[in-house]
Amino acid sequence: MNRECEKDGNSIKVKRLLLLILLILLILTISTVIILFLIRINSDNTAIVVVPNENISGGVGLVIDYDAKNSMLSKNDNTPEQGVAISGYSSMTVPANTDKITVDFYNPEENAELYYLTFELRLYNDNGQDYEVLYTSGLVEPGKHIEQITLSHGLEKGRYDAVIHVQPYRMNEEKTLTNNADMRIALIVK
Repeated sequence: MNRECEKDGNSIKVKRLLLLILLILLILTISTVIILFLIRINSDNTAIVVVPNENISGGVGLVIDYDAKNSMLSKNDNTPEQGVAISGYSSMTVPANTDKITVDFYNPEENAELYYLTFELRLYNDNGQDYEVLYTSGLVEPGKHIEQITLSHGLEKGRYDAVIHVQPYRMNEEKTLTNNADMRIALIVK
């Protein structure tokens, strides 16, 4: 009788061990599927959120920046092999105490009609984390440049840490946000 109880006890332990192993395998499988799904979403460079632009009177959405035009300036273009093409910048020199400056914010032609870009010029505070927005563009079509902008205010002479924040939008029906780029630049005010 004791042996039968031991067999039944061992049998129950074996069954519990097998159930535990199956449960662990199931959790690992589900985790792997979720991780692969998240990697696939991130490799698509898309987000599902549409950001409203509250600066537009009468509604929510994004508008084309009509200051963008074809340019006679030379292209400053660091185009990646695939994905969204974004022009690179390392520094900008602007005149002191004026809010109207010359720039070349450019959406490369390589973006075809798939990606429109917005540009934001940010001035970083001394702590290097907080920033002030000096300028925000509307949507810039591929092949177009913004050459003149108006800052929120003029700057005193000096060298400033700044960022050009470039936000691509996939031009589907929702104008879907994609991954953005922050280019740290030296803003030199003379």
